[in-house]
Amino acid sequence: MDATDLRDAHAGAGDGAAADSRQAAGGPAASRAATGIASIASDDFSVVDSIGGIRGVVESVVPSLLFLLLFLITKDLMLTVEISLGLCVAEMVVRLVQRQTVIGAISGSVMVLVCLFAAYKSGDARNYYLPGCILNAVFAVALLVSQCVRVPGIGLFVEFVRTMPMSDYRRWYHGWHDDARLLRAYTTVTWVWIALLVVRDSFQIPLYLVNNVTWLGAIALALGVPGFALTCWVSYLIIGTPLHEHRLAEAAARTTSDGDGKDDGDEGTTGGAPDPDVTDTDHKGAGD
Repeated sequence: MDATDLRDAHAGAGDGAAADSRQAAGGPAASRAATGIASIASDDFSVVDSIGGIRGVVESVVPSLLFLLLFLITKDLMLTVEISLGLCVAEMVVRLVQRQTVIGAISGSVMVLVCLFAAYKSGDARNYYLPGCILNAVFAVALLVSQCVRVPGIGLFVEFVRTMPMSDYRRWYHGWHDDARLLRAYTTVTWVWIALLVVRDSFQIPLYLVNNVTWLGAIALALGVPGFALTCWVSYLIIGTPLHEHRLAEAAARTTSDGDGKDDGDEGTTGGAPDPDVTDTDHKGAGD
């Protein structure tokens, strides 16, 4: 998993939760589309939105592309790191000027900074790609474990950002996990993401070991944003219909629950009111 995945997952979590929270409350959906993995939970899914739009592509691709081109042209690792670092700082300043939060401004460049530090500290350009390889392996193992315990990791993430439970976690968990069709879709999608992560490392690790920076950088770029976007699209095709039907069932259940609660309230009010046909004389006659 690379910088694109981490940045978009972080941004998508907030966007997706905000949108579904407003919809659940009867308000309008978020004006800004969800990005990253959270985007696959949208009824109006867009591949462009999933990667953060044009800006998302630029912020994800340019740092790695610049690093690769500079190193291949100059063969000077220190110069390459310095210029790439300057670009990262410039991106963070732009985000702050646009009034993003400090955390939001920094989080978009954290992975690139880690990669630059790895290359600088080791004096080896190929180590720029090592953190990404490690993250691919870590996330692949985590998702594999989630499959083994029958709690598909992608489903867990999507449902968390979609409904953001504040309490009664057991009810929230069973709400989506007990939907057999949705669970099967989430399980399949999780395998798709595991496949992406494994494919990335299957190409990148051998190239890393033979120190082929040119092809290592090219493969990282090819399987980065394009691979992420393709996987999001395939994921949406798989879970789109089951998730839409699940949403309809949730809405129907809420409507039924609200209707029952209103009926109970009306019955309680009627039951507590005195019968207008019963007069004081009737009460006295009964007493006599």
